[in-house]
This record gives sequence, C-alpha cells and structure tokens, in this order.
Amino acid sequence: MWTVDHAVVVGAGIGGLTASLVLSRVAARVTLVERAERPAEVGAALALQPNGMAVLDRLGLLPAVEAVSARIDRMDIRSVTGRRLLTARMPDLGAGLDHAAAVRRTELHGLLLEAVAGVASVDTRFGWAAVSADPSGAVRITSTVENGPEMGSVSLRADVIVGADGVNSAVRGTGGFDSRVSPGSSYVRTIVMGRANPWFEEYWTPLGSFGHAPLGADLVYFWAAADVGAAADAVAQGDLGAFRQEWRRVLPVAADLLEQVSSFDDLLVNTVRSVDCRRWFSGRLVLLGDAAHAMPPNLGAGANSALVDGVVLAEELATAPSVTEALAGYDMRRRPIARRVQMTAEMLQRLCGIERVTAQRVRDALLAGLTRFPRLSEEGIRRGLAGDIRAVRSASLFNDAR
Repeated sequence: MWTVDHAVVVGAGIGGLTASLVLSRVAARVTLVERAERPAEVGAALALQPNGMAVLDRLGLLPAVEAVSARIDRMDIRSVTGRRLLTARMPDLGAGLDHAAAVRRTELHGLLLEAVAGVASVDTRFGWAAVSADPSGAVRITSTVENGPEMGSVSLRADVIVGADGVNSAVRGTGGFDSRVSPGSSYVRTIVMGRANPWFEEYWTPLGSFGHAPLGADLVYFWAAADVGAAADAVAQGDLGAFRQEWRRVLPVAADLLEQVSSFDDLLVNTVRSVDCRRWFSGRLVLLGDAAHAMPPNLGAGANSALVDGVVLAEELATAPSVTEALAGYDMRRRPIARRVQMTAEMLQRLCGIERVTAQRVRDALLAGLTRFPRLSEEGIRRGLAGDIRAVRSASLFNDAR
C-alpha cells in the first residue's frame, strides 16, 4: 500500500481549509497555499446543511460552529405576492442532523483557520499565488507580498495537488482540465440589524430572487438579484437609493431591509457562475469545491458539497492502492453527485427567472400544488443528503488519532 508523503492544497477558503484538515490525517505533510497574506473569507453568510454539518462534527468543530449560528428548520419559497409556493422542511437524518444552520462565512472560516493553525503537519504559505500547475505533480507559486521576506517564484512538488482555488482556479485553468464556466448572475448580499422568521425565506420576483435568514443576535442576512434592468444599472453605478427603489416597486419587504443598509459599500456584489468540469483530476492534480463544481446559490449547497469533497478525497487517498486510482475513485464518487446538485440549483434558478406572466402563473400553480404533499420535499432532501452523510460517517480516516 502506498502512502501520501506530501499534499499541496491551493486556496485557503472554506473548502481548502477543510481539505487541509482531513488530508493531514492521511498525508505526512500538507502545504496550504493562499494568495492573501492574511486569509479571510469573502462573503456574508451561508447555509450549513446536514451533510456539511456531519463533516464539521467529525472534525470536532460542530459545537463551536453551532454556538455562532442560527438554527434553520425549513425554507419557504414565495411568489412576489407573498403566496407560499413551496416549503422544504429538514428531515431527521440522525445524530442531531435534523436542521440546517445559518452562519457568517467569517465565523466559519475563522474556526477552520484556527483548527489548521493547530495542526503541526500543515505548513501554510500565505501571500503566495498559484500561477500554473502540471499534471506530473508540480505547482508554481509566486509571492504576492511586496517587499516581503520571500520574493519571486518557486515550484512545489507533491504526491497530489488539490485545486481549491475557486471559480477562476489556476490549477484547473493550467492543469489540462476540460471545463466550461457559465457567464453567471449578479447578486448583492449583506448583514443588517433586524429580526427575521426562524427559517430561510426566498421570494421569486420579476427582478429575480430575494431572500433572507436569521443569524441570531438580532442580525439578518439577505441577498438580492442584481442583473435585471434598472436594478442592474443601479448596482453598476453604485446607487443604493435607486437599487432600493427598484426593489420597493416590486417587493416592499426587500426595500425595508435595504433601508437598513447605510452605504452601497456595505453591499457585497458578486457574480455567481457555474463550473462544469468533465473530469476532476488530471495526473496528480485534483479539484474540489467551486473549482470543480461552482453552482447557483439557490440550494445553499455549494460550501456543503466542498466540505464533503475533502472527506471523500482524503478517504480515497487513504484506501486506494495508488494515487491514480485514488483520484479516479474520488472523481467517480463525487462528480455525479455534485452534478445532480448543480442541475437542481440551475433548474431552480431558471424557474425563478421566468419572465412571461403566463408562465409565472403556471409555475406558481404547480409549485403551490406541491405544498399539499410536504413529505415529497422532505423525502427528496433526505435522498439528496443521505449518501453524503453515510460517506462522512463511514470514513475510516477519522479513526486515525494522528
């Protein structure tokens, strides 16, 4: 049986930090490369689903995460008039996994970063950006810190190099992968003072989706589509008042939350793209998270999928007879699952973006009819998450006390 001497992880976001933690259980040493000198998560908040929570539980981090998160038991999708189109309740998946949680990205990232700092076998190279990767098992990195103690570029070699460097992945872009990246959709997100219902709530409107969720301590996280008509123009011009007015015209509850935003600079504006990669490995290079399967945010599944990716990758490296078979096994196990999740998120995004009034009415009637059968949505969630949770709970790498 071969052993992993050295693994390199490119990207210290939530997926890369988690991958570094689980890989440290199967590799003698891990090098974590991140372009930022002081890594910090960009974003407002995210939904932790039971599959992601299962990973954090096995890492011993779930109690700390739940202490800074808000419990979520269901998600409602509503029409622009407020009519409830669909309710998705979280099924009981055992061992306390009977809910989701809303958490600030900075809180989760900070806990993961602290955990990585406590692992002696993980060497961090912060302030270094990946420039190119070679399937033979090499990645060239260059310093991003002007006048820092280390300058120039170096090449790192490893048994396996993990691209956890997001939608614009340098590992994917230079490592021989065949992928397609969608043009994407723009959203604004932020956190404000206020009180929200103790569940996720999303409205489907002519401007796109608007949603909000509680974060605890009288904080509300919300997001709003920002790529239709005058709303898109307002964002392009940095005009908070005009953006708020567009949403007031369509959905007053959105405008009321936007009233709590004091400056346009308090809004995070980002373009969400989908990545469809035909194969997640190329020689000794392998992808996870957004680098492999970025998706629309409609399911709140992207970060959770990245957490599970790391566990399955580490388990394959721990149990397969060679690196080639390990990466092929990871690809075979994770890529079809992630693609199904992607397709569901993309379908919801398309349904949300229907513009013709007659088509909207048909959509709303069909979805509202499903609310009479709540067990259907609950069973669908159970089927979608159960396989991930089994994979995490059965992973032998967590039996190693290293």
